[in-house]
Amino acid sequence: MTLYTMTLFKMPNKQNNIKRPWVQERVSYSRRSNDNSKFYNSHTWRKKRKLFLQNNSECVKCKAEGIITEAVYVDHIQRIEDGGDKLNENNLQSLCKMHHDSKSGKEAHGYREVNGHRGKNTKTD
Repeated sequence: MTLYTMTLFKMPNKQNNIKRPWVQERVSYSRRSNDNSKFYNSHTWRKKRKLFLQNNSECVKCKAEGIITEAVYVDHIQRIEDGGDKLNENNLQSLCKMHHDSKSGKEAHGYREVNGHRGKNTKTD
């Protein structure tokens, strides 16, 4: 192999990772104050979720509006972080994607529903 062909097939060097003290280290799901991934990935929750969706296959919010939509999420009415029971069926509701995303987005910004009605911003910063 000649010097010319060696330079054509030379692999680029991998750049070393440089630590920059002014750049914050990335952390996945850093916005969440309480990580429930261990619970949501548990066999108990997956089994409960599957049975609940089989028995409650329609979105409760759409049903209240007079629309029939298939539910794809099982949602805690009162959040676990707020003291809601994890596996009690009275604290679970089946929701379609639109209503689940809407409810979760509002909760992320501090809004809560009170007895099924629109709540208020309860965020305390």
